[in-house]
Amino acid sequence: MTFVWLCLGLLGSARAGDDPEDDLRENTVTGGTAAPTEAPLDLPPPIVEAAGNLAWTAQTTALAEVLRIDVAFADRCRRAVEFIYARKYKEAKRELEALTVEFPTTGIGPAGMAVIYQALMFENFDFRYEREYKAAHAAALAQISAGLLSPGNEAIEYFLQAGMAGIEGIHSMRRGQFLAAIGNGYDCISSLAEAKRAAPAFIDPLMGDGMYMYWRTVVARKTALIPDGTDEREAGKELIRKVEKDGLLMGPAATLALTYSYIEDNDLRNALGRVMYGRLKYPDNVINNLTAGRVLTTLGRYDDAVKMYGEVLRAAPDNERAHYHLGVVHSRTRAFAEAEASFKRYVGFPAVQPEYRGQAWYRLGLLYARESRVEDARAAYTEAVRVSQNEAAKKALAALP
Repeated sequence: MTFVWLCLGLLGSARAGDDPEDDLRENTVTGGTAAPTEAPLDLPPPIVEAAGNLAWTAQTTALAEVLRIDVAFADRCRRAVEFIYARKYKEAKRELEALTVEFPTTGIGPAGMAVIYQALMFENFDFRYEREYKAAHAAALAQISAGLLSPGNEAIEYFLQAGMAGIEGIHSMRRGQFLAAIGNGYDCISSLAEAKRAAPAFIDPLMGDGMYMYWRTVVARKTALIPDGTDEREAGKELIRKVEKDGLLMGPAATLALTYSYIEDNDLRNALGRVMYGRLKYPDNVINNLTAGRVLTTLGRYDDAVKMYGEVLRAAPDNERAHYHLGVVHSRTRAFAEAEASFKRYVGFPAVQPEYRGQAWYRLGLLYARESRVEDARAAYTEAVRVSQNEAAKKALAALP
């Protein structure tokens, strides 16, 4: 259930629109009710660039050794992963297509494509590439299953199998298919265990253990359905930090996982430190930059948040979600005309999911109410209820004169 716990953290039990003032914590399990954390500054590991005159980087040779795969194959895998983190999706697709031709039974090609399609959908909180994702996901599982019938490459095949189960768990959670997500979570744990057995020195699977330990504790303390048990949040984060420092494929993903943990902890200083650390090497990563913008907004650094969303739109001019978050910033600074324009632009995009469309209409209603535009507020709240049954809009509508 490793990735399912992360998904619970990302989606949260507080639904969109419940909190009119703080959209960063709408997606936490605690709904932003955790006491502010005064934790020591958690400094991330330094970024060390490999020497340019080496045939293979130290990370590539280490990956080949621990997974017992060809070093050239390891190098190609790392290159494709780097392209994805850097949001160079066209380059990543070319590399993955070549890997599919050259190594047709490992699953690395379609698995990477499935990750790209999920990233594109997560950048906008939508499902516009679901068909392409499903096709890539199915192809990856078929290739991995075929590969596991023959000896060799078991560690990377099981690791990819775990990744496909985890990413499908997140997809199922976003679709509200909770039982399916739990099943995907168990499949993920099973495959990770096999990957560890095949490659005991492979650090990256520890990220799954760390995420499970952290998010299980968070969720257990939110619901009576799961026994509280031991508080393993700090131990879980320590494992994620180890992957951030020493992981051969998942280091940047661990940085983002730590960011969401710190947001859940209401430790915004360390959350900001991690997203800014992520920007050092991957300044165009849209998911990281959107998160950075939200943290900056919650900290009241509005000018910096606007600049961050500008960075998102520079790297991805067709990104839609940035306009919603710009609307939030402009609302905070009482730049109501700019906020109205941002929210209206967002609700005009056809692929916006009903929940988030309703959330934006609710925010528009708040703007109009603050400007004493009662009938405009009424219309906006009514639209929020119509498209998504937004509960906050229902209450606001009932309170209008």
